[in-house]
Amino acid sequence: MGSVERFYFNIEEDIKMSSMGNTRSRPCSSKTQKQMRLFNTIFIALIALSFGSCSSGHSHDVSSEKAEAISIHDQCKVDSKEFHKKLANQFAQTSKTDSSFIRLVDLDSRYVKWKKTLVKLPGTECNHAPGEEHVHDHAAESALEKLSDAELLELQKAIREELDKLICDFNTVIGEDC
Repeated sequence: MGSVERFYFNIEEDIKMSSMGNTRSRPCSSKTQKQMRLFNTIFIALIALSFGSCSSGHSHDVSSEKAEAISIHDQCKVDSKEFHKKLANQFAQTSKTDSSFIRLVDLDSRYVKWKKTLVKLPGTECNHAPGEEHVHDHAAESALEKLSDAELLELQKAIREELDKLICDFNTVIGEDC
């Protein structure tokens, strides 16, 4: 018997002894006995659930394909925020009469469309930064749940490729290499 089991066994024994009139220290009230029984029942249920869920035959492990899809997705979120900041800074520095301004407008429009493709993946947490807009396309999220891990990975690669094109086009506009 482990130390946790011994601890709860001792509590059970105290409850039994208190209900029979025998106490090791001081008598427990009826309310305390009920609370102890409830606590003990909840604890045992939690232990049983944790052991049961670990040995139920299925795995909570994420496949390598899904793990890679999540990694690509997470990196896209980071890189897209950085890209959007650079785009906004470039807008601030570019006159509306400059020939590159219309190209920046086009990039911004493409970015907005691209951003809608970056949907929370099934099995991942929603983790918005404080003050960040909290918008989800629940229909798209539901559609993604129907995809296999391999299909999710291919989709994330395609989304990444589109972001890379945006970044490359932006670099071209500002006179840098892709």
